[in-house]
Amino acid sequence: MKKSYNHDQLEEVFQVLKNPQKYGANFFQKYESSQQMLDLYKELRQYKESGQKLEQIDAPNIGLEWQKLTYKLKEQQRRKRGWMIAASVAVLLSCAFIFQFDRIVNQMDQDGNQLVQIEKGNSKALLITSGGNEYRLDEGINRIISEKEGVQIHADSNHVVQYTGIAGESDESLADLFNTLKVPRLGEYQLVLSDGTKVWLNSESELRYPVKFTGETREVELLGEAYFAVEKNPDKPFLVKTKSTTTRVLGTEFNVSAYPNEELNITLVEGSIELKSKQTSGKQRLIPGDNANLKIGGDQIHVSQVDVRKYTAWREGYFYFEKERLEDILTKLERWYDFKVFYQNPAVKDYIFRMRADRNEDFAEIISRLEQTRRISMQLKGNVIVVSDVNR
Repeated sequence: MKKSYNHDQLEEVFQVLKNPQKYGANFFQKYESSQQMLDLYKELRQYKESGQKLEQIDAPNIGLEWQKLTYKLKEQQRRKRGWMIAASVAVLLSCAFIFQFDRIVNQMDQDGNQLVQIEKGNSKALLITSGGNEYRLDEGINRIISEKEGVQIHADSNHVVQYTGIAGESDESLADLFNTLKVPRLGEYQLVLSDGTKVWLNSESELRYPVKFTGETREVELLGEAYFAVEKNPDKPFLVKTKSTTTRVLGTEFNVSAYPNEELNITLVEGSIELKSKQTSGKQRLIPGDNANLKIGGDQIHVSQVDVRKYTAWREGYFYFEKERLEDILTKLERWYDFKVFYQNPAVKDYIFRMRADRNEDFAEIISRLEQTRRISMQLKGNVIVVSDVNR
């Protein structure tokens, strides 16, 4: 190495190489203007790539090759011999981390030129009954689940959960029966509530709801994203509660996106809704085409007219990205496709893109469309995408 580096600097770079998703962004932001640290990162990346070859030979030869490397370092740092011993030990101990990173990023076949097929989502969910029993619901499978008080839960082959056997039951006997439907990553599912309201749940979402609506309102609790087609009932308002808002409706269609650590978006398709935020006093009424947005950590809800397809396309089976940040696009794609992202250039996270794609398309076709903009390069290795700026 042409420059002098201390032990802490080496350890910081090793940390990035070990877990780029967790530490990469902060590292590049911190040393954006430090050519010395960027050069260190590049050199250790090269040593890492050389280390891939060392995995193919036996242990004694690995030791020999490593002696050559440490000798080279010592020759260039003679005046800091004591430091070099510590640094060499740190480098040696970090080899395992570097090699492990290689195995994650370079999950190829024996020929080294075929990529793992990226799995895409399908219909699946986990139903948790009032008694705490859990039932996995998979695509194409019919099953009948018996709840308390004679309630029957029907999960059909069209991936829809419906409730039967409650018409003759008293409100008192069903008042405390709540179910939860959880949709995992790479999943989606549909639910028909006891009043006929239809709910579509997106990936990484869950809905808690009563087996039968009792009392003066119909209340459900949402974490994640769902599209609601609410059955009209002027005498019993429908309430959707999230961590920060309550949406009140009588009968309408709207989308709620309330994922943890993401902006909140409530989009009205038809009818009208009344929105109340826990951060502010008062209520806001939305009209069709309105989107209510609450920023992360914000205390004000901003309402504007939007293209509703941007927020509801997932229910129709496609992605619709209109002037969205690359990081936000890939976050949404990660919920439907089984992949991870490593950004070589953190600045590309803020690049803006437009794209429409079918959710049934192969993932390779999706990233190909993004690459056609000629702004970014997306190398797919195993189930990891390495994103870089083509101009850097």
